[in-house]
Amino acid sequence: MAINPLRIGIIGAGDNTRKRHIPGFRANPSVEIVAVCNRRPQSTAEVAQAFDIPQAYSNWQDLIADSRIDAVVIGTWPYLHCPITLAALQAGKHVLCEARMAMNADEARQMLDEARKNPDLVAQIVPSPFGLKGDVTMRRLIAEGYLGDLRELQIIAMNGALADPSLPLSWRQDAALSGVNVFLLGIVHETLIRWV
Repeated sequence: MAINPLRIGIIGAGDNTRKRHIPGFRANPSVEIVAVCNRRPQSTAEVAQAFDIPQAYSNWQDLIADSRIDAVVIGTWPYLHCPITLAALQAGKHVLCEARMAMNADEARQMLDEARKNPDLVAQIVPSPFGLKGDVTMRRLIAEGYLGDLRELQIIAMNGALADPSLPLSWRQDAALSGVNVFLLGIVHETLIRWV
């Protein structure tokens, strides 16, 4: 019995989506990327051509309205994560949303509430890359007691990628685009809650 492929529409095919998600989806024979929509028509057309995506949309609302699409991948800046997630779930589509989930806790709660109203749909955040390679090993070591009884966990992480004062602010540092986020702390926390 043949299984129909999962038909995906991508909203926001930026650098990370082009380098990681699209190649990953294309390597899976059970997935078909059928549509794309970026902020600018030229960018949308370039991605559609580069990755042989048959349908290019000029706005994300039309992509979500496409009845041929089963799931939406959201690779936009965080200011659009909540409205796109809500619209996609309300349209009966699965959602894979790039991290930072939302602009703030209120948007995150709205997204969670909508996901709970649609229990037959998958709504998830792209997993943290920090834990993917070591996930199985860490789970095994913890389960076997190799680390002993975990009583306290401390995380120290430093990164100066956005600290150069001679460079303009990144979209990641612009609260209007990225919201109120804690950058690396959130993505490390997401990894650790799966382990402990």
